[in-house]
Amino acid sequence: MKTNRYIVVAIFIALIGFSAYGQDKKVEFGLMGGYGYSMPRLKDTRTVKSPAIDQNSLNGFHAGPILKFNLSEQMSLQTGLLFNYFSGVNIESSMLKLKNTIGTWRQERTKLTAFDLPLRVMYAVPLADELNVFLFAGPSLNYAINKVSVTENFVDKKLTTKSEGKNIYQSEGDFNALDVQMGGGIGIQLMGLSLRGGYDWGILNRTTLKDASLRANDLKISLAYTF
Repeated sequence: MKTNRYIVVAIFIALIGFSAYGQDKKVEFGLMGGYGYSMPRLKDTRTVKSPAIDQNSLNGFHAGPILKFNLSEQMSLQTGLLFNYFSGVNIESSMLKLKNTIGTWRQERTKLTAFDLPLRVMYAVPLADELNVFLFAGPSLNYAINKVSVTENFVDKKLTTKSEGKNIYQSEGDFNALDVQMGGGIGIQLMGLSLRGGYDWGILNRTTLKDASLRANDLKISLAYTF
């Protein structure tokens, strides 16, 4: 785990160092952030479904530095290092009834943190001076740092106790922290400011459990500014 953190720090330093070459606009450095929606895709044919596999969708955000290599007026290559945080709450139907009637219930809160290292080919179509629409596509390397489920107990609509489970991506677990995604999207850019929407399909199986497959698909809407 420490080695992976060192790799992330090294990539971040490299991105900042490359930005020093961006004075001629052949290379641009910037920041990106926005909304994210993670949608696990599960196929589970196990007779006994233990341990359980969480397949609930999660909402969150992403943010981090980006680096854009301008190959021509219309073609460019973009990469970056994006931090992702997702969370979601799952309440069973019986608990939901108790919540709505007496204000006492139990729920499961899932929290996920991960890093993305995307590599996108971008093609821009000029609409006016300093204004263009662009398409992008390419792979993204995803590494999950932590995913835990927290059991929360409420009494009279107040949180009384909570207990946190273990990180499913700990060593020798049943889940793979590394994923490769392939995605694409569309956006619009005015000068250095851009707004985009994209979708990434998970390629690798995120679980090592027999007779089960888990892939992570992500939807992201991002606002970015390059210098």
